[in-house]
Order: sequence, then structure tokens, then C-alpha cells
Amino acid sequence: MRRTVQLMMLLAVLLLTAGCGSQGTESKEVKTAVPEKIVVQAPLGPPTAPLFKMAEENPLKGTKVELVIYKSVEEATTRAVKGEADFTVLPVNVAAKLYNKGVDISLANVSTWGILYLVSTDSAVQDWHDLTGQDLYVGARGSTPDVLTRYLLDKNGLKAGEVRLNYLESPEIAQMMINGLVTNAVLPEPMVTQVLLNSKESRVVRDFYSDWQQFEGYSAQLPQAGMVVRNEFAKAYPQALREFQQAYARELDSTVADPAGAAPLIEKNLKMPAQVFIQSMTRTRLKYVSGSRAKPDVNTYLTTLLELSPDMVGGKLPDENFFLAD
Repeated sequence: MRRTVQLMMLLAVLLLTAGCGSQGTESKEVKTAVPEKIVVQAPLGPPTAPLFKMAEENPLKGTKVELVIYKSVEEATTRAVKGEADFTVLPVNVAAKLYNKGVDISLANVSTWGILYLVSTDSAVQDWHDLTGQDLYVGARGSTPDVLTRYLLDKNGLKAGEVRLNYLESPEIAQMMINGLVTNAVLPEPMVTQVLLNSKESRVVRDFYSDWQQFEGYSAQLPQAGMVVRNEFAKAYPQALREFQQAYARELDSTVADPAGAAPLIEKNLKMPAQVFIQSMTRTRLKYVSGSRAKPDVNTYLTTLLELSPDMVGGKLPDENFFLAD
């Protein structure tokens, strides 16, 4: 009887050991799975510059990086909702809005920390108050330029309607300003540089980043845009996710350190003169921060927008799972 019990115990141990070995093998297989390609969608903006190089050089072994350039936030969100892109560069508030609507994404990183400026061809416009009773052209309604413009107008004591907001796409506004058809505009880099180089009367009046710190504290950062990842992709390919994040961080640092080195690819893909891109980088704040480490600044930013207009972030702050864990 005693021998029988000992044999049963030994058999149980062997079965448990075999089970653990099988789980370890499956886990290893999942972690080392390699996707054939990674689809990234991004706008025609500064955070896209490193992606051109990644799409050309494919830094991930065995995986092709396919870059899709989108022309509007609506186009990007439609593709993100359908799960047609593994990574998407988006305004942070739009990312939160999608998450709050149940789209299965996480904030992988924040890359853009201040590229917006108030530009005017009117020498009498020295500050926000000087816009009272005037037209101000701003990027698409609900976009980051619109959200932050309304925030700064409010903080400067200007009530709704005291400045007439006109909404067009930023490239169209920049061209109209060059043609003398627009006096006051909110523009991102590199369009600010394009306007300054082609319109002698235009000049930068306010830096949104500095104004944000004036009201939110000088240690506060301005997390304008970042990259979301499709959670299904993140779970299936954790190693590819890590390598992609590392490659993007590396190329972003390289772009900031050497704009002239990145300029040829920008000129080739965006049809933007190298001189414009290089000069624009002096007013472009790019820095890679992972989603989890950017959380304090993102929450400060989204809380402020939530108080201004709940619809801008989807009615509430996103929960902890919005931030991709390191």
C-alpha cells in the first residue's frame, strides 16, 4: 500500500513538472513571435520624421515597417477603430477620446511637447487681448490647436465670441497667410517657418508651450501628441513592441540632434525644402517619453481639457489601463 502511494505521488510530480514545462514553452513562443509587418499611421508633422527612416531601413529584424500618412484626424481615427494600424500618431486628447469610447488601444509614448504658435501680420497684436474683435484662424475644430487656443483665450479672460474663430486645415491657413488673406493664425511647426520665410510682415506673437507653463506651472510639460498601439498587437508581439519603441526613440533623438541629417528624407517624402525643416526644428519640442512615464503630464493636460470641455477627452479621464506599461 505504502509503495502504491509513493508511486502515485511520483506520478503527480512528473505530471506537474511536465505541465510547467509546456506552459514555459508556449510563453516563450508568444514572446518571440515576429510580425511580418507593422503598420504605422502618422500625420504630416514633426513626430513623423523618424518614421520615414524606419520605413526605409526596417530596423526590426524580419519585420517590415509600413508607414501610412493620413491627411485628417478623422481618417486616422476611422482606421484605428477598424484595427487597420498597429501604431497611430495622434493628439493625446483624441487618443483618450478613442480609449474612452472603447477602442482597444493604449498610449505607447508621447513625442510632441510644444509646436504651436500664435502668428500675426498685424504689428498691433502683441498679446491675446489684442485679438479682441478680430478673426483668428485655427486648425480643424476639436483638434489640438483648437483645444489649446480655446484654453488660452479662456485663461486670458476672453469670453466665447470675443475672438472670432475660423476653422480650416492648418496647411490652408498657412498658404492664405502667405498670400495676405489671413492676419492672425494659430499654426504648428513647420508651417510657422514656412510662413515666416514667405511673408515679411508675419511674426510669432505667442508660444503656446510658454503660455501653458505660465498657467499650469513652470514644471508642467505640454503633451500634445503621442503614439497609441493596438492592444491586440501589444499582447501578441511584446518583443516587437519593445524593439519598435526603442527604434522610434533612437530615431527621434537622432532627428533632434541632427535635423540636417534628417532633412533629405523629409524633403523627399513631404516635399518640404530642407531649409524649412531645419529652421523649424529650433521651435519644435520633440522628446520620446513612454506612455507610463508621461502619465503625470498627460493627466494634468487631460484634466484641464476636461474642465474646459468634457467632449475633448470623451467625457472623463481615461483609467490606468490607458497607459501602456513599460
